[in-house]
Amino acid sequence: MQINDAQARVRLVYVDDVVNGFLQALQEPIAGLSHPAVAPEYTITLGELSDQIDAFKNCRSTLVSERVGTGLTRALYATYVSYLPVEKFAYGVPAHGDARGVFVEMLKTPDAGQFSFFTAHPGITRGGHYHHTKTEKFLVIKGHARFGFRHMLTNEVHHLETQGDQPQIVETVPGWTHDITNIGIDEMVVMLWANEIFDRANPDTITSKV
Repeated sequence: MQINDAQARVRLVYVDDVVNGFLQALQEPIAGLSHPAVAPEYTITLGELSDQIDAFKNCRSTLVSERVGTGLTRALYATYVSYLPVEKFAYGVPAHGDARGVFVEMLKTPDAGQFSFFTAHPGITRGGHYHHTKTEKFLVIKGHARFGFRHMLTNEVHHLETQGDQPQIVETVPGWTHDITNIGIDEMVVMLWANEIFDRANPDTITSKV
C-alpha cells in the first residue's frame, strides 16, 4: 500500500449507519428534496488509518487488542475482520506447559488487563505468591479447586472451594498470598483475568507459600 500524504484527512461513515439512514428515510419520508447527513461521521488521517489497520493485524501476534468497543475503531475493526479469508479465521497462541499443566495467554488490553487460562493435574498446586498492587479474578470452568490465602502481616489463613459446575469468581487481594490446588480427580481448567499486562521487568509477584 502506498500513501503519498500521510497527513491527508478522509471522511468516513460506517456501512451500518448508512443503511440505518436509508431505513429511517423510508420510514419517515421527507417532502421535497433533502440531503440528510449520515451520522456519526468520522475523520482520520491516512497515516493514522494505516497504523490502525497494522495494529489490527499485529494484535494476533502481540495479543494486545485495540479498543474496538466503540466509535471509529469499532467500525474499522468490524470492516477489517469482514475481509479475512477463511484460512485466517483462526490463529494460534503460545502454550507454556510443564509438569503441572499448561498456561495460555488469550487476550491483552492497553488499560484493562489481560485474559488467560491454565490447567492443573489432580493434586497439583499452582500459585504460591502475593502481589502488592496487582489483582486477579479466577473462574474454575472444569474441575474442583481449593484456594488458599494467607495474610502477609497477620498470618491469618483462609481456604475456600469452588468447582466448574457451580461458577464462582474468586478474587485475589493485595497483601494475601494465594494458591490454587486441584482437589478433584480430573484435570482442572481455570480462566484468569489480571488487571494489568504481565511485566517481566516489574512482575509484582513475590513467591510465598500459604
